[in-house]
Amino acid sequence: MNYQAKQDELDVKKWLESERKGADTCGEYEYCACCDKNAEYPCAAAAEKSAKSATAKPAAKTATAKSAAPKTASAKTAASKASAKPAAKTTAAKSSKTKSAAKK
Repeated sequence: MNYQAKQDELDVKKWLESERKGADTCGEYEYCACCDKNAEYPCAAAAEKSAKSATAKPAAKTATAKSAAPKTASAKTAASKASAKPAAKTTAAKSSKTKSAAKK
């Protein structure tokens, strides 16, 4: 692979995309995960490394939603807990009123 030619090609692509977006797009491409900014031709080397790793390794299994989800209280559970506390106070208040009315 001619790294200089590939780097020039990727630089033009990044430049045009950056102009279109109005922001630097360096670091936003799939191959950027393999980038070594200190390399002579960082984008070209990263693109080659990324392509090799994509063909060498089979696709990773995706985690199921159940196993990937963090264990936190759902909104419904949190809402029911929040409403349960005032309900308990209201019930206690009603029962004390009932007891005081019974005493009279």
